[in-house]
Amino acid sequence: MSVMVRFGNRKAFLREGAWTSSDVELERRLNTATSDWFRKEGGPGFSDPQMELSVAREMAERYQGKVALHVKTGSGRSNEPFLRHRQLEFDFSGFIPGNSRRSSR
Repeated sequence: MSVMVRFGNRKAFLREGAWTSSDVELERRLNTATSDWFRKEGGPGFSDPQMELSVAREMAERYQGKVALHVKTGSGRSNEPFLRHRQLEFDFSGFIPGNSRRSSR
């Protein structure tokens, strides 16, 4: 476990970039909000040494929670899972394939 956040009488854990909670609705809301935050606002900065803690603090602020426990992970490993949140999403449904061969003259 990296971060535990209390939301009233419920708890949620942020580990390896994903939220888990015994409250399924809270878990879904936190995971969706985290993904949306990264997609729309960029999330915490790339240089943030504790991205997991920053994400937990942001979600705690948004949903009136409080960071109750934080276990620091070494060597920036906790930042790696958040890279998938930063991946761009492209819609290729309108893609029209063309001739990919070019004449070499």
